[in-house]
Amino acid sequence: MKVYKDDRGEHDLERKIEKLQIEVRNLHDTIKMYQQILRDAQKQIYYWKKFSYENEKNINLLHGYKKVIEDLSAKLRRKDS
Repeated sequence: MKVYKDDRGEHDLERKIEKLQIEVRNLHDTIKMYQQILRDAQKQIYYWKKFSYENEKNINLLHGYKKVIEDLSAKLRRKDS
């Protein structure tokens, strides 16, 4: 009597191994997908941190310019008086 793969029972070791191999491949694919998501998230975090630092730098520069303008305006007012 010839045994076909479909005739194997639930407890057949080859069948269990095949199912586990499929599960392992699926897990590897899932891990690769999450690794790509992680890399994308890290790139975005880097971008937004850089944006934040540049924004802070521009705010500080703006405050410096404001202070210089205020000082020059005060000197001009004193000269005119």
